[in-house]
Amino acid sequence: MPDLRHVGEAPMKVKIFDMVLQNVPAGKSPATHLEDQINGFLKTHPNLQVIASHMNTLVVPVGPSSLPGSEPNQPSVIIFTTLFFQ
Repeated sequence: MPDLRHVGEAPMKVKIFDMVLQNVPAGKSPATHLEDQINGFLKTHPNLQVIASHMNTLVVPVGPSSLPGSEPNQPSVIIFTTLFFQ
């Protein structure tokens, strides 16, 4: 991974994309859904230079329901992708 502290003269910027796996449209892969988000951002910022990227996953386990008598909350998987750019 490149040393992100001293890349060029411009200040480093960060854009975080998140995706809840259960909310991905039916018939669309998570990779394609995320790729569409990133490509949409890059199309609106054609002159930026991507320095690095990072992906992380958060798994939120089943928790108790917030309302008595309702079903327990479902587990969630959230995928984060971070772009570091100038």
